[in-house]
Amino acid sequence: MSWNVKIGQRVYRSHTVICILILAFQIYFEMRGGRTYFDEGLALVCMFYVIMLLLKRRLDSLDQISVLLLIVVIAIGLLSNAMSGLAYSWFSVFVDVISETKFLWTIFAFKYYITSGVYSDMSRALRPLAKWFCYLAGLFAIISQFVNLGMTANERYGIKSYNFVFPMSFQFLAVALVAIAVLSISKDKYNNRLPYAAVCVGLILATKSSPLLFSVMFIFLLIYFQKRAQLKTRTVVFMAVIVLLLGTFQIQTYLMNVNAPRYLFFYYGGKTANTYFPLGSGFATFGSDQAARNYSRLYYQYGFNSLFGMNPKDGSFLSDTFWPMAIGQFGWIGSILYILIYVRIFFSFRWMKLNSEQKALLYAGYMQYIIHAVGSAILSAPAGMIGAIALAAVMKPANEIETIE
Repeated sequence: MSWNVKIGQRVYRSHTVICILILAFQIYFEMRGGRTYFDEGLALVCMFYVIMLLLKRRLDSLDQISVLLLIVVIAIGLLSNAMSGLAYSWFSVFVDVISETKFLWTIFAFKYYITSGVYSDMSRALRPLAKWFCYLAGLFAIISQFVNLGMTANERYGIKSYNFVFPMSFQFLAVALVAIAVLSISKDKYNNRLPYAAVCVGLILATKSSPLLFSVMFIFLLIYFQKRAQLKTRTVVFMAVIVLLLGTFQIQTYLMNVNAPRYLFFYYGGKTANTYFPLGSGFATFGSDQAARNYSRLYYQYGFNSLFGMNPKDGSFLSDTFWPMAIGQFGWIGSILYILIYVRIFFSFRWMKLNSEQKALLYAGYMQYIIHAVGSAILSAPAGMIGAIALAAVMKPANEIETIE
């Protein structure tokens, strides 16, 4: 049930206030850098909310199928746990179920929770803050190249890597997505050119692949969608080539190097899928946060315990990727279904009635997350949830609803 909240002289929907508070808590926890279970709790609420929508037949047909596929993947993972017996406890399995599906539950939940009215309210409330965020992000990024403001970490390509006020660049990017989502609802496209340019300068000077990739794609698509209504196949191919060129160093360093942790995860993800064919090893057993925290039995079998950054005392590389988790834990069948859900979401963008700025944000933001997940666990990270809320805010279901009564 929705009600109105009066703040000062303005009245906002309760859903608006709840969304802003959720984002505020998420961003605060990310800036602190400490481990909390707020994101798992939120993901659990999102899961129940989406299942309620499904049971009440309030999801559009595309999302109904995707949510059912997600439930099937979870069932495959749980059946795998029962058959493999590799997980240390059912509690860790339960936490892993939430962690490894949180991005999808968040996308589906907020896509319906943030209606057009709520989105408009959020923009009205946060627009001044979003503009200042973009301006300051760009300004301090330039100043930080000459003066130490405590906003840079190391140096890459002769440029000081910039994180703004966040511990890591992917957190900076997630909040930037929120700011752009807030601004992109404006009907005056010329009004947003300066803040977009400013925040993109900051993201480019982060020098990391995901903010750089997003900035390049966002700027390109912003120009592209002002002239064309839909994304053409040849354009997607062209963008894929650009991605490969920008990611050549990372591909050679992390995916082609047989000693690199990410290569090992892809290799042993396939081996795990073959060994526990056809359903995989189950939740909390390979490539996931819980598998790292409890140090999976498979890691001893594969000799990870003798490798730097992959042993029980130093597991800094054990949560450094995402897609191998799906291959190992869900098997070939489950991982194909799991990836299919992400593909279905991508193709659903085509049918949404959005302006050029929203389309550019949606495609660039979503694609950089999918690519980023090759070398990072971003889709199971709290920062990924912040980005998911930002993307969901601009997404429109075919049968948009206000809320569940």
